Amino acid sequence: MELPITGQRVSVAVSEYLVEVSTSGGFDLQIEGDMEIESSRGGRWSVALANGGGSQSDLESVLRGAITSAVVNSSGTLTIDLDSGNRLVVPPDEEYEAWTLVGPNGYRVVCMPNGELAIWTAD
Repeated sequence: MELPITGQRVSVAVSEYLVEVSTSGGFDLQIEGDMEIESSRGGRWSVALANGGGSQSDLESVLRGAITSAVVNSSGTLTIDLDSGNRLVVPPDEEYEAWTLVGPNGYRVVCMPNGELAIWTAD
C-alpha cells in the first residue's frame, strides 16, 4: 500500500517514547515502536525508543529532506525512502501500535498489533 506523502518534506520531533515526523503536506507520522534507519552510505542501526534510543539531533540528521517513497507491506512494515538516500523502516509490534499516519480530512492509517492495518480515508 502506498501512502499519500511522497514528495513532501519532513521535520522530526522526538520525545521519550515517540518520534513524530511531520510533512509539508499536513501529515503527521507518529512512531511508537522500534525502527531501523539505513543510511545512504550503507550504515544501518536500530532505534529502540523504550530503551532511550534516538535523540532529536541524531534523528534530525538522518530523517531530513523529501519523501521519495512511502509504502506499507502486507505484514504492516512501513518503509520511507528520502531524497537524501536514507531509509526509515518501522516493523509492526506484537503487542502495541507501532506507527500511525494522520492526515488532512480525517485520513488515518494505524499499524495495529501484529501488523494489521486500520484505515480511515479522507472525507
